[in-house]
Amino acid sequence: MTDLIAAPADHANPRPYPAAADLPDHPTELAADLAGAWGYELDSPQITYGTGLWPYYRHGKPAAVRLAPDIAYRAWNTHDIVARPAGEDQVQLVLSCHAANSDDAVKVYVRLDLSHRRVVLPRDLPVQLSVQAVVKAKKVLALIDAACADRNVHVRPVTAEMRARAHTTTTGH
Repeated sequence: MTDLIAAPADHANPRPYPAAADLPDHPTELAADLAGAWGYELDSPQITYGTGLWPYYRHGKPAAVRLAPDIAYRAWNTHDIVARPAGEDQVQLVLSCHAANSDDAVKVYVRLDLSHRRVVLPRDLPVQLSVQAVVKAKKVLALIDAACADRNVHVRPVTAEMRARAHTTTTGH
């Protein structure tokens, strides 16, 4: 097992995760709670901040990253998103959405236009999946905005792994 890494020394302590009793029982409940207070967090190692509209870099170059719901460490990977830069102001998202009455997740490819602050969906995406895709993409955009502000102060972002360590330190679990 790999040891969890600590938050950067110059970073405030990452906030711990909510108690398990406060979490939805099943991943599809998270999809139904799109308006909830949850968001996304970085769940990729060895990421630093860089310049430009896309804040996440690895080895000095814009990097693809995995984003996870910020409510529990590595919970419900069906809601993880892969985000990769596609040019200077575009980001390709691969996300999962849940169809009505189904536990099965459907992969949806969405593009973020960072310059114009737009979410671009596939034309043939069903309405129910479109709503989920837009909400999740907006949550990613909020994370990118927060990362761009954070990089003015810090070199590295706080990751899900760092939050898990903070949670373990705080609760002993």
